[in-house]
Amino acid sequence: MTEEKEWVDWQNTKVLQKAVVIDGGGNVLTLKRVETGPASRLGKWDLPGGSLEPKDLVKGTKPNIEGLRREVEQETGLRIADIESIFVDSWVFSRSPGDILGMAIGYRARVSGIMPTVTLSGEHTESKWLTKEEALNMDFGDDGGLHKSILQKV
Repeated sequence: MTEEKEWVDWQNTKVLQKAVVIDGGGNVLTLKRVETGPASRLGKWDLPGGSLEPKDLVKGTKPNIEGLRREVEQETGLRIADIESIFVDSWVFSRSPGDILGMAIGYRARVSGIMPTVTLSGEHTESKWLTKEEALNMDFGDDGGLHKSILQKV
């Protein structure tokens, strides 16, 4: 007798997207998070990106790509092209009112020029264009190895 599988409809889902933004010279963009506020990993290094928001969920669009473009442009002022998914991971964590399915998607995204000027949002205080090896040595804080795992796929 075959056991019937139950469909799981996750009402509480967080989709985190990060981009390894690469310029025409092969440099990788890193951002330093603000030192104070409600955000996590304060003062640590970061890759551009963030969580999908309800406004990204528009029928007929690819919310992951549109959400990533929005986040990168908002955080850096840069327009990205040639987006390619390179990393996926998931986990379950608890937060009131219950369990949440966390999904992380990492992308490789290219920008025109070499070390184009970055215009930071209020979420970050500094930007650096680095080699992949230099970026892998940055302090990303307590992220479970997420940022370095994504960088290693480039």
